Amino acid sequence: MHLYAFGSICRGEIDRGSDVDLLACVSGPAPQIDPEKYSIYRYQRLRALWNEGNPFAWHLHLESRLLFSSDRSDFLASLGTPERYCSLASDSAKFKLLFGQSYHSLTASLNSATFHLSCMFLAIRNFATCHSLSSGNPIFSRESPLMVKPSLDIDPRAFSILVRARVLSTRGYGENIVHDEVAVAKEAVAIVPGWMEALWSERMS
Repeated sequence: MHLYAFGSICRGEIDRGSDVDLLACVSGPAPQIDPEKYSIYRYQRLRALWNEGNPFAWHLHLESRLLFSSDRSDFLASLGTPERYCSLASDSAKFKLLFGQSYHSLTASLNSATFHLSCMFLAIRNFATCHSLSSGNPIFSRESPLMVKPSLDIDPRAFSILVRARVLSTRGYGENIVHDEVAVAKEAVAIVPGWMEALWSERMS
């Protein structure tokens, strides 16, 4: 068994809403490991992710830290560099669709507004991260949309509302999103489809 930390704690990108992302690499069933606290992967599956050039493989390769090794080896390090990421087109389409569906749902009804804002943030962040990975300069930060070129020129308050919605939806932490904040975020994200097109065009040029 090998245990790793990864994510924001390894980047030093933490705040009161941050959790600690933990990975458990195992060879078989591991009922002693709490799946609520760990991402549990078998060694064979991780090797497959490396061979696919999967974004999660790149994330672990660049930002994980070994915490425990049952055989004193570093399993992830032994896998070397993941294969080249080649799924930009399909991943971009997937996250563009997620954003569009979530925006439509939010526009149609304010029911589950926090969930829809959370999904929009996920789509925006992952869209940017995939494009950064394709460019050879991977950015796994939650602020990746603000760090890619061209960046998402969004009102900082609106972006913080999206981040809060994500934390609320996934961890149940933070202040509830109020009606006025939903309106601010909904208006601000109207620019996202144009930014996605611009980022796609930049990568294809």
